[in-house]
Amino acid sequence: MCAAIAGYTGLVDGACNEIKSWEVTVSTEMLEATDFCSDGWREFVAGLKGATGSLTSTERYTGTGSLVLANSAGGVSISGDVLWNEETIANSVDGLMEYSQSFTFTGAVVIA
Repeated sequence: MCAAIAGYTGLVDGACNEIKSWEVTVSTEMLEATDFCSDGWREFVAGLKGATGSLTSTERYTGTGSLVLANSAGGVSISGDVLWNEETIANSVDGLMEYSQSFTFTGAVVIA
């Protein structure tokens, strides 16, 4: 059984950086390999892998192309080079200004 890890110990590039949350999705393309010998069942093989993600902060994150996301309580660590895709800035009368930024990993992603 795995121990639960609290989300309040996250780090981006080794520091808090006013980051409130981060999220990463790792995916593998599924290439269809169905042929006449498949007996009517679809068959697939693994294709290219990739990862995308986002982070939300109360200060605009201005990190470079290399990104390291971690949980300082001993959880998962994800690192690699990223391209920044999009930034959303939200301002609310009853809260802090928030910045949401999305990114796509380019090249290998290391998950430890």
